[in-house]
Amino acid sequence: MARRAWILVPAVAFIALLTFGLLRSGGAPKIGDMAPEFTADRLNGGGTLSLGDLRGRPVLLNFWASWCGPCEDEAPMLRNAHERFGNQVHFVGVDIRDARGEAREFVRRYGLDYEHVRDERLQIYDDYGLTGQPETFLIDANGRIVQHISGPLLSENDLVLLLDGLLTRG
Repeated sequence: MARRAWILVPAVAFIALLTFGLLRSGGAPKIGDMAPEFTADRLNGGGTLSLGDLRGRPVLLNFWASWCGPCEDEAPMLRNAHERFGNQVHFVGVDIRDARGEAREFVRRYGLDYEHVRDERLQIYDDYGLTGQPETFLIDANGRIVQHISGPLLSENDLVLLLDGLLTRG
């Protein structure tokens, strides 16, 4: 009986903690939901950026880290998309789980010439129900989520199609 307790008690505790974590986070917001609001420090140290301040134009919100291989792969696609759509769509990068210097170097190396914020306390990460990085959310001009890409963007052509669709919605 004691041997069973040694196995059963930790298993029950693990399941309880897992259930609590899943219920607390609530998962990712769904398509059609309002994008969770945030205000975060800009990566370059130049004040803060609030998502709500970007209303009126669609937003591409990309979560990344400098040490993330798939983030490196998609960085050139995001740079090119920003060059093409940056006057119509706000691009915002959210750096997570990273040192500020390494994050700044990543932005410089890949020429990511759009807004980036730091999520040092992982509050934005939690609010968006992320499971890793990269992840990307497309948000319409009214602040509603229209697309969630969990994982890396697959191709530049797919990204262009997603942004064209976002602009069609307004």
